[in-house]
Amino acid sequence: MKMLIAVIIFGILAYAFAEVSPENKCHHEAMENFDSERYFGITHAYVTHSKNGRNRKFCREMTTKKQSDGTIVTTAEGYDEVKETSYYSKVYCSGTAKNVGQGEFTFDCHLLEDERKRSLPNYELYTSVIYTDYVKYAILYRCTMIGPIAVEDILVLQTDKNGDNDKVKKSLEGKGMDLATFTSRNKEYCDRIENEKKKEEGK
Repeated sequence: MKMLIAVIIFGILAYAFAEVSPENKCHHEAMENFDSERYFGITHAYVTHSKNGRNRKFCREMTTKKQSDGTIVTTAEGYDEVKETSYYSKVYCSGTAKNVGQGEFTFDCHLLEDERKRSLPNYELYTSVIYTDYVKYAILYRCTMIGPIAVEDILVLQTDKNGDNDKVKKSLEGKGMDLATFTSRNKEYCDRIENEKKKEEGK
């Protein structure tokens, strides 16, 4: 049951079947000399790749804002296809820096909308910024504890959903990872979803 909840959580966030951490704890070293003010200049981004993903038919956007009191608010919304049917969901997370200036954050998250009407408890999410250029992309480690089990994934976020992956690839290689092993969003599927949304809004 706990693993099912974990899959649902990460399915909503990135449509990925997250993997259990071999160390069984939520932690990943963040980038050196992290600049939070520059980082939060990226207010909107698309999830383009997931390290542990299996289903390519996902479209996810994330909006992040740092409020005046220091609270960080993130919403993740979008669609995924399950058995040839697309479903919309939206998650709201708020939190603070775990280590000030170190690129690590903890969030309290809950489900706002879900067309599949799944039941999901509130949960804590740990995030570490592995790398970002502060302009076009960020590589994030995300993890949640389900009881004693740590379930994790690594996401690539880009401000341009059709952006150039060369710099992302080089950044991952510098961390010992290969972008070719990540699951990427299906462009044709996301374009179709976007066109269908526009038609609905035009009615």
